[in-house]
Amino acid sequence: MDTIESFLDEIDNISGKLYKNEILLKPIILYGAGVVGKKMYRILKSNNIDVVCFIDTVICNESKSEEIISIDNFEVKVYHPSNRFFEAIKQNTNVIMSALFTIEQQHKIKKELYYYGFKSVISLNEIDFNFVNYKDFNDLIGVEGYEAHDDLDKDKIKKAFYLLETEFDKEMYIEYIRAKITKNFSRVKYPYEPDMQYLAHDIPIAKDYSRYVDCGAFDGDTIRNFASKGIKLRNIVAFEPQYELQKKIMDSAVCNLNRLESITIFPCGVSTKTEKRKFMTKGNVTDSSKIDENGNDIIQCVSIDEALYGFNPTFIKMDIEGAEIDALNGAKETIIKNHPQLAICVYHRLSDIWEIPLLIKSFYEGYKFYLRSYRIMGQETVLYAFPK
Repeated sequence: MDTIESFLDEIDNISGKLYKNEILLKPIILYGAGVVGKKMYRILKSNNIDVVCFIDTVICNESKSEEIISIDNFEVKVYHPSNRFFEAIKQNTNVIMSALFTIEQQHKIKKELYYYGFKSVISLNEIDFNFVNYKDFNDLIGVEGYEAHDDLDKDKIKKAFYLLETEFDKEMYIEYIRAKITKNFSRVKYPYEPDMQYLAHDIPIAKDYSRYVDCGAFDGDTIRNFASKGIKLRNIVAFEPQYELQKKIMDSAVCNLNRLESITIFPCGVSTKTEKRKFMTKGNVTDSSKIDENGNDIIQCVSIDEALYGFNPTFIKMDIEGAEIDALNGAKETIIKNHPQLAICVYHRLSDIWEIPLLIKSFYEGYKFYLRSYRIMGQETVLYAFPK
């Protein structure tokens, strides 16, 4: 395992030179013509890499095995993998899975494409993206990441490293930061499956979800997942500012009333204090809308300290697109008084992975810290904090 000292020395020597990865020397076929697929297409084309077409089994099927989509006013062909178009080229192309597929989904896609005779199928987390600039790379995976000119606070990086409980957590911490800086996740361990998120299933500490606060409740997906695992939440407070998602949260709760005593839905975000904040919505992409000073909407935010006085939460989860530090500051007194178990997403900004454990530690000294990831490319990386 790397020592933190050797890793910090390595940071100074990481090259900013861009080069083409061997995978990209052959013509590329992209599997998946969704949001990530279109971004990947733009990135490859802007770097003069030959993209032949897309494969997409949702857009195309065996009866209608060819379609055309428009990307930046260019018409791009989309095929079902059974299309005869591939007969002459499938031996000498690389197929890249252009979406953040789970490991299980990757295995299924590879098996399907091998069945159709494709020889080389690669996932995004197997590619060294050194040929891409930081802005495009961060946009591809939907986060605000490291920029080459950023000043990495080595002292804070080191202090947060020593807060982590086990060698596994420390190794993951270094792997994650290195991957974000180098844009290469091929050395990062495979993540756990997404349905394990917030369960900390492999950490031998009893979890207490009896008074559960869900910041960034989305459409009630965590409530549904917990219910499917037989977990009784009892009392839930859910924060979700997007109107169209609030009914879905209630629907998820109603379907599991036998497991609940109460649910309260706040139609607002969480922040440092009660205030209105600008909010960026991205069309139908509701899972990446966020507080943003350049936002096209305005939402009401509250602090947990002010909104939940007397609730005494046992567990707080946060996945709020980069607003976690503000929300934690707004929950400072609650954390000091109640020492709730915490599951805080730390993947939206690179510095979150060291700033957030240091912030929590400053509120209460008695936490043990663990890191787990639940999606490729460092997505859905969660810091768990359990009081001793």
